[in-house]
Amino acid sequence: MRIIAVAILIACAVSACGDGGPTTPDTGPVTLSDLFGTQLYKADGSQVGIGVLQSTSVIGIYFASPTCPACIAFSPVLLEAYNDLETQGRSFEVVLAVHGVSDTFLFDFMTDSGMPWLAVSSQSGRPNTLAQRFGVQWVPTLIIIDSTGKTLSMNGREEVTQNGSGAYDSWIAAGPG
Repeated sequence: MRIIAVAILIACAVSACGDGGPTTPDTGPVTLSDLFGTQLYKADGSQVGIGVLQSTSVIGIYFASPTCPACIAFSPVLLEAYNDLETQGRSFEVVLAVHGVSDTFLFDFMTDSGMPWLAVSSQSGRPNTLAQRFGVQWVPTLIIIDSTGKTLSMNGREEVTQNGSGAYDSWIAAGPG
């Protein structure tokens, strides 16, 4: 019974919309497959293997909800930074983690918002597992990692909001070298 209550509290907190950020994360060693599984999805519903992230220097894990006003406001800011970094030839990818919606609704959200990045299946349980691992309490939250799974920043949302694509340099500086 206690485990169910904890799971309900986590689900409610992750689906809440607010300005809170991550709490005490589990940032121990992890692989990209441990985090995301072996398949990621594009907005059209097509699958790509996790290998597409192996050579990516910086990966943003974007926790969002299609019904959250703060997410609706932040997504275009992240999209602009993403497009700027792509234009500059910087190695950056975003993986969207949305909890509690069908994959069809997830793909519609991605398409309607113009999100060119990848997503974990909403129905796989991965969004909740990721939220627990990184201590995410509110959406939108943007956690920044590298291709080895090392956490580079727990405050990606604030950094992108303040510096746009300029936040990338601080993320690279936090990496292994």
